[in-house]
Amino acid sequence: MSNTNSILYFVSQSYRQVQLSVEKGTDPYAYSDFNRQFQELLEASGDEEYTRNMTILLVEETARLKQSTDYLRQELAFEAKSSATGNRPKSSEFVTTDFEATSRPDLSTRRIQRRGTR
Repeated sequence: MSNTNSILYFVSQSYRQVQLSVEKGTDPYAYSDFNRQFQELLEASGDEEYTRNMTILLVEETARLKQSTDYLRQELAFEAKSSATGNRPKSSEFVTTDFEATSRPDLSTRRIQRRGTR
């Protein structure tokens, strides 16, 4: 399987896991949106293994915390920005949502401590 096919397969299987284990959010979360966010994280990090591991970690975290696809979408965006800037605490300042307003200390701590395998 070529690298491109391998990535596409991974993204499709990850999206399937999202459909099975994560609550639906207020906005539809289409495969194309999930794939775009995965590609943005991959481009920002430049590391396929890290991107795969972070995607798995975020899907599992979202399900464990009983959050919705809105949370997953938000956290994938955060991780892409964090990878692009190389500064996790500073990246927290870029995204402010209703969820963050109600759980700011926990979310900020989780973001700073969250580490993918690099």
